[in-house]
Amino acid sequence: MPLFSNPAPRQRKASHWIALPMTVALIFAGECGAQGIVAQAPPTLDLPTAEAGSNAGNDSGNAQPEQVQPLAPLPDFSAPTAGDFDSSQFDANPGFSDFGATRGSYSFDPTIIGDFFGGGFSSFQGTQTITFSHLLPGNIQPGGSPGSPNSIIAFEAGNDVPHNDIFTTGTGFDSSGNGSIDTFFLTEPLPTSDTPTSPGPGFVFDPSTATAVHSAGAANPPSQNDSPAIYFDGDKWFVTYSYTGEVSGTGTTSIPVPGPGVSTRRVKVAENFSPAIRHRIYLNYSFFNDAFGGLGDISRYTLGVEKVLFEDLFSVEFRLPTAATYGSTQTLGARQDRNFEIGNLTIIPKALLSFSDHYIWSAGLGISVPTADDTRLRSSSGQDLLVVENESVHLLPFSGLLYRVSEDVTLQTYIQLDIAANGDPIRGNRINNTLPVIGKFTDSTLMHLDVAATRSIYRNGNPNAGWIQQALLNTELHYTATLQESDVVTAGGLRYSNLANHFNIVNATAGIHLLVNDKCVVTPAISIPLRDGLDEQFDYEAMVQINYMP
Repeated sequence: MPLFSNPAPRQRKASHWIALPMTVALIFAGECGAQGIVAQAPPTLDLPTAEAGSNAGNDSGNAQPEQVQPLAPLPDFSAPTAGDFDSSQFDANPGFSDFGATRGSYSFDPTIIGDFFGGGFSSFQGTQTITFSHLLPGNIQPGGSPGSPNSIIAFEAGNDVPHNDIFTTGTGFDSSGNGSIDTFFLTEPLPTSDTPTSPGPGFVFDPSTATAVHSAGAANPPSQNDSPAIYFDGDKWFVTYSYTGEVSGTGTTSIPVPGPGVSTRRVKVAENFSPAIRHRIYLNYSFFNDAFGGLGDISRYTLGVEKVLFEDLFSVEFRLPTAATYGSTQTLGARQDRNFEIGNLTIIPKALLSFSDHYIWSAGLGISVPTADDTRLRSSSGQDLLVVENESVHLLPFSGLLYRVSEDVTLQTYIQLDIAANGDPIRGNRINNTLPVIGKFTDSTLMHLDVAATRSIYRNGNPNAGWIQQALLNTELHYTATLQESDVVTAGGLRYSNLANHFNIVNATAGIHLLVNDKCVVTPAISIPLRDGLDEQFDYEAMVQINYMP
């Protein structure tokens, strides 16, 4: 039967219905024999013969007894040896394809290996101003006097005696123009103060002031009886001071910030993937050497399951990536934190669109849901300065075509988009212990184009000996590009964006599929970037992929 053929129904004799289950049973017996079970010769069957003198099939009336062919010996029904291009074992007709689709067909429907880093890395830059305000009583220190521009005034936020939380510099001036000294510059509060002090390294105390409220309860009251109003000991003062610093806390203008689920956030369908529909469980391991943005070395693990539905014309796949990578929570001015992070769960429905004995064409719409942690950038005191909330759902429409040139050569090509259906809220610029939303950041749409060529380079002539039944060489070329400029969120002197406005990534991958027995495939591979700059997202990616097809 040709590959994925759909022959028209035909009438079957009763003997055909008897032979069919026997044939299937013998095929499975042959499979077991390939794994060490000794098959026994079939028992002798008493088959009916035509009665003498019958004219069935003979109009001449000189009927001869019908010659009955004995059943073929068991070895003729055994499973094809590895590498035999026998399309009947890959039949995709309803009710017959589970056997072929999940086992022997791998050598003719190999997976593409892939190359993608996973994105999720951004830049946060600008300045941040943190302001504190208090209404406090002022105590004129010895040597000063009411209304004097040279008094030292102390302010107390707690219950300490004497007052010692904040002091004026002894430089007062008339800020209202009414002739009274009503405003003083402040010195920076010391760490022992009951009032807030510097939020962390890199922040500078800004010129700050205290303005008199006076006994009348109003700031800068007008002069009375042609005499300027003056402040007195114990009057209330409106004390306001602030700190300003670069967001990096190190004097630089920007800092790389991990997006939610860095290296596990964005998913490329064409990684350990085939247009074929099959049952499988798989594990991918990728080691990224010296990832861009100062991330260093990253190890990523992806666990996946694909389940065949609807008579092998439709499947659904689940992927969950995890990684030992840049932690989702970082502290300004401190050494980068590394952690084991869970990425975004992806669901990939796939449908077979068309097929023949030489090609398979399928398509689907993956959905990546936000299961990774939010990103947090904190001050040295542990307060959140920036939060990127992981709320974006990504839609992944894709299509893949596999073409069998010959028994030994297979070609594949894929196209996929990665579209953010919504944005991630960005919270920043802490003011009065709040972290307001300063905007929503929407990831740029990505396009992936992939081509792969696979060639059989080794076959084990004896399926009963040795672990490796077949080896397939895989070579691939991958292109990833952004289809629009990066989104930018700005507010309050802060700016959050991608590290670059555009990406045009080109990587080459080479690997070997090693078929172990008939259920397991082990694929070691390496991927190398072909461009430099930020398009070179790692020095190299070394990977191992394991597929188990029960």
